[in-house]
Amino acid sequence: MGMPAVRRRERDAEAELNLPPGFRFHPTDDELVEHYLCRKAAGQRLPVPIIAEVDLYRFDPWALPDRALFGTREWYFFTPRDRKYPNGSRPNRAAGNGYWKATGADKPVAPRGGRTMGIKKALVFYAGKAPKGVKTDWIMHEYRLADAGRAAASKKGSLRLQLDDWVLCRLYNKKNEWEKMQLQQQGGEEMMVEPKEEHAARARRSRRSSTTTRRCSSRRRRSRPRAPPPPRRIRR
Repeated sequence: MGMPAVRRRERDAEAELNLPPGFRFHPTDDELVEHYLCRKAAGQRLPVPIIAEVDLYRFDPWALPDRALFGTREWYFFTPRDRKYPNGSRPNRAAGNGYWKATGADKPVAPRGGRTMGIKKALVFYAGKAPKGVKTDWIMHEYRLADAGRAAASKKGSLRLQLDDWVLCRLYNKKNEWEKMQLQQQGGEEMMVEPKEEHAARARRSRRSSTTTRRCSSRRRRSRPRAPPPPRRIRR
């Protein structure tokens, strides 16, 4: 039996990104803002080049795991945000065939209890058009810098920043459906495929067997003796 797809994907990432065996990426909110988002906004080198640059608002969430550089249960992205209105600062939350909707209150991110460096926002994906979309199990945590001025710098050739800042997103499915789907697909690939000729022969034998069974059943019904009619009552 082959290696599960999710585990094979993890090993491929370890090799491509030159990561040590058994590497796990589970940063806290503070670490994401201080060591990744702030560095990205300032054009500095990241501790590990493990977060992909993807305009995730162009895709449905279930299409994003394949575009991530690493991860099997949660995935990280740097993404630009489009403006909803040309002269406004409100982001456009439409994405793929649905939209992201904020849930709960924004939470400040202050590493080591210092000043607030970032803001964390939780969003849920709804499939369909607002406001009648269908709620899904896809969740996104969006991290943005509290000081917009820190996001002015960006690397040459990087994605265009519609709101003049990078945001960092953590994506996951709260029921872990994506990983289950990958495991099911891996199991299907490992099953032996029956040759077409054998499959056709099996189907013909099944049809003949079914026809013979119906004929025998019909003959038994015709050969059964009929019960005599009940005696007629004579009125006096």
